[in-house]
Amino acid sequence: MATNNEIEFKQLLSETQYTQLKEAYFQQATPFTQTNYYIDTPDFVLKEHLFALRIREKDDSLEMTLKVPAEVGLLEHNFETTIRPKMNDVLDPNDVPQDIIDELKSIDADIERLTVLGSLTTQRMEVPLDENLLVLDRSEYLDMTDYELEFEVENHDKGRKEFERILNQFNIDYHEPDNKVKRFFDRKSELLN
Repeated sequence: MATNNEIEFKQLLSETQYTQLKEAYFQQATPFTQTNYYIDTPDFVLKEHLFALRIREKDDSLEMTLKVPAEVGLLEHNFETTIRPKMNDVLDPNDVPQDIIDELKSIDADIERLTVLGSLTTQRMEVPLDENLLVLDRSEYLDMTDYELEFEVENHDKGRKEFERILNQFNIDYHEPDNKVKRFFDRKSELLN
């Protein structure tokens, strides 16, 4: 298991802004694709507590991640897994790492009802910028396409200033968006209603 404190800044982009940033920062980057399979109970207990559980498929590897709110950013619990997620599959609790089970029990989530509720596929490009990582995403999910710039940083205050400087170059006002899992579940709720 790996646990880390994730500090990142994000900005949703228009397709034009995405193209401009791609040309300015990512010409040498090699794109790769990853798919996140989002998991919650049918009554969205994890979402309600701002938790996010996913299995990420990238290349030939599978990783289960639980993100929980932290004082700054999010605390991530990452585990390699062999679970090959499929839509509407209910996870066997015996296949879920005990650290994740313990976190989910802390919010009274019914671990017998953890269900794969959908997937989001991202084409991603990454470039190092000083000691940080600049990330450009094009994501598709539930008949939607969105574009996002992320900046993964070690130092919150310095990172925010640098991120705002990058955005200012393209006349983009910083507005922190909802994260991918929330956008996914909000869209799923729209489609269900």
